[in-house]
Amino acid sequence: MATKWRSKSLSLALLVGVFVMWTLTLFAATNVYKNSVYFGEDAYFKSGAFSREINAIYENIQLYYLEAPHFNEKTPEEQLGNNEYYNVKRDAERTVQDRINNLEQKYSQRIETARNHETNADVDRLEAERDTKLAELNKEMDATLQLKLKAAIAAKQKQFSAAKTSLDNRLKSLYYVVKNLKTGETYSNIAPEALQKLRDQQAFIYTLDLPKIDEPNRFSYQMNVDQIKATYYILNPSQGTGIIQSDYLSYESMKNQAQATVYLFIVIAALTIGLTYTARTYQTGEISLMNIQTEIRKHFPLDVRAWTTFIATAALFGILMECELYYWSSTYISMYQITIVLIASALLVIVCSGFRGAVALLRHPEYLAQQWSSSLTASFWQTVKDTLERRGLIFKLIVFMAILGIMGFLPVCIVASSGEEVVIVFTFVWYILFLLVVLPYMMRKIKQLRAIIKGVEQMSQGNFDVTLPAKGKGQLSRMAMNINNLKYGLQLSLEKTRVSDRLKTELITNVSHDLKTPLTSIISYVDLLKKEGLSAEQSTHYLEVLDRKTQRLKVLIEDLFEASKMASGATELYWEKVDVSALLTQALAEFSDKIEASTLTFRVNVQSPHMYALLDGKKTWRVFENLIGNALKYALPGTRVYVTLTENTERVILVIQNISLHELNYDVEELFERFKRGDQSRGTEGSGLGLAIAKSIVELQGGTLTIDIDGDQFKVIAEFEKREMLAAPQE
Repeated sequence: MATKWRSKSLSLALLVGVFVMWTLTLFAATNVYKNSVYFGEDAYFKSGAFSREINAIYENIQLYYLEAPHFNEKTPEEQLGNNEYYNVKRDAERTVQDRINNLEQKYSQRIETARNHETNADVDRLEAERDTKLAELNKEMDATLQLKLKAAIAAKQKQFSAAKTSLDNRLKSLYYVVKNLKTGETYSNIAPEALQKLRDQQAFIYTLDLPKIDEPNRFSYQMNVDQIKATYYILNPSQGTGIIQSDYLSYESMKNQAQATVYLFIVIAALTIGLTYTARTYQTGEISLMNIQTEIRKHFPLDVRAWTTFIATAALFGILMECELYYWSSTYISMYQITIVLIASALLVIVCSGFRGAVALLRHPEYLAQQWSSSLTASFWQTVKDTLERRGLIFKLIVFMAILGIMGFLPVCIVASSGEEVVIVFTFVWYILFLLVVLPYMMRKIKQLRAIIKGVEQMSQGNFDVTLPAKGKGQLSRMAMNINNLKYGLQLSLEKTRVSDRLKTELITNVSHDLKTPLTSIISYVDLLKKEGLSAEQSTHYLEVLDRKTQRLKVLIEDLFEASKMASGATELYWEKVDVSALLTQALAEFSDKIEASTLTFRVNVQSPHMYALLDGKKTWRVFENLIGNALKYALPGTRVYVTLTENTERVILVIQNISLHELNYDVEELFERFKRGDQSRGTEGSGLGLAIAKSIVELQGGTLTIDIDGDQFKVIAEFEKREMLAAPQE
């Protein structure tokens, strides 16, 4: 076990060491690249520092020799140049421009008023006043302009003095000979005889002629090459002193140090290669770059890994180019250097893992496709596609026509641009995108449209088993989905029609049974009364039975008539503010005798003694009567009936809950059917219309009545809306 642990530790240490050494190798290679500017002959004279110094000398020569001698002969605009003269003039105008604008606006209003009153004398007077004041302001502006021009010209003249001082300071550094090709004048800071003597003594380390015919763009001088030809003679450090000589000596010193970086790079690269070979020898299966790459692939999607690799590569490149690691003191190692090496090593691990993963994915395209499908970018693109699919048909048609219009216009652009490469490439890419994206999209939509047309034809022939293709989220897909929903709705309607026909049949059967039973009894007892010899007691008994059966028949007919009116909506409601709590209490009081006569126990819970709603009081009373009566008829004897009345901000809610006497083994909706009873044997005296009538009344008043069945638990819930006002009745 200890040997295995030591093996893992050694593998991990070697892996870390390999990446650290490769990081040091990259730093060494970067140092060689950075110091490559010091290699080669005349490295300093090809540097930017030398170019900047020569440019500064030329600017001073231009100021002192070319501009200063004829400066006073020029106009202010020529002395300052167009841009500077315009800026000075604009600053002078700004000092009084606001006052001029306010003055013109003020007099414009007054002059317009005088013209409206047709007083020409006042118009002339106001215009004269305005012109006088404008002239004064313009004179003030001219005076300000002259002052600013004098200040700018004085500053320019100071530049001439500064240029002479700068040229005098460089007498020990270089000599120059400048010839104005237009005037033929020559300017120099050394006599020709002294210059020739120094040339004979080889006192110059470098001679520069400008402009160079073979290298016209070597230096970015701000000179007009058609007017000036210059020769610069740079003194040897042993003969002269100055910025150029100091920089030259510094470059020579850095050149020696740059050569040392090459040797350092070779040594570190050799050590890195050796350590890499050793690490591969001692590498275990559990600790390797491949395992690191596998773990990264498990936890991060493809595009995150790609962006991380790209950012890590950019960060590593930035660290290598911007951070200095090797100092010329070999004994100095700072915490900064250690931190930079560790950060760069971590970035190198990410970069290597990313590139190895990219190579592996390119070798297995099917795995690349799988990885891409689960990436964040693919998810985002799918979201964009879904969004575009939801856009309207007109929008898509406009986009398609725009694409076709651009396709037709691009060949014209090619002809007009005389075959410019950029236009040709753009046209080619546009056509490729059309063939790869737009055309396949249109073909898919055409195929889907054909399938929809064929499916609709089959539906029109009565085949409702066909389902239209509704894949995607475009207009055609939504249309197919709507047609499918229409088909399902039609099928459901047909099913409801069949159920309705069955219920009508059952209704006729139930009505016939419920009406026939008391009618048969009435006929039978009438026949008995027709017989002679009946005693008075028998006749009274028969009459009582006839009266009971007649009342029963009357109730059935009245309930059936009321249920029909409710179902047809022909019932007229009389709206009033009803105290629902008081109405429920009154209804319970009306049933108190029957409640006491039964074995049921009523538990009543009213949230508030006064709960108001805009209802038809008589119709709502009928709801309470039917629901309470239903509980008395069909609740299991000896059980409790719970009556609860509550309210919220919008509704008053009545809940009546009891245990059913009979097994509730049918659908809830069937209980609302007319002539449907909880007693399927129809042995009770109910008409089977109570719940149907109650539901119709509640719904006509804007409420809802629902039933909840849980085993033998029966709960009816009536909700009444608290409406403050009603919509005006329609004629």
